[in-house]
Amino acid sequence: TFQMKLGKETLKDLYELSYLFFCNKEEAQKILDTKESDIKNLLKMMKDIGPKIVIITDGPNGSYVYDGTEYWFIAMYPDPSPPVDRTGAGDSFSSTFTSAIALGKKIPEALSWGPINSMSVVQYVGAQKGLLHKDKLELLLHNAPESFAPQKI
Repeated sequence: TFQMKLGKETLKDLYELSYLFFCNKEEAQKILDTKESDIKNLLKMMKDIGPKIVIITDGPNGSYVYDGTEYWFIAMYPDPSPPVDRTGAGDSFSSTFTSAIALGKKIPEALSWGPINSMSVVQYVGAQKGLLHKDKLELLLHNAPESFAPQKI
């Protein structure tokens, strides 16, 4: 959090070097020093300070991506039971999205991978237990409800 306090101008060079940039909605507002709540505006404002692809998570409201051309949204993957501990949800989402991109997946598919690992991690205490291997993640994605799909917004 101390980096956010430095202000966006101080970190502008770092933002410009970023290929993927992840934060939650409240962090985006803090970084941008704004009360803006419209997610598309926040995505564009974050993109304007440098990252190639911006991903903003909004807890139970889903996650959003902007690459300078298209905006995407995905809802949370349905929890099999109420979350035990939300520690690690954002980290598992971002690391899984990043892994999918590194494997050559396009943004919509990478966006569908992230929430699946988050759903699994929040079923346990801590940030690592519940992390899924690629084969289990792909099985859950294959068996996902029809409503769980990335949408252009």
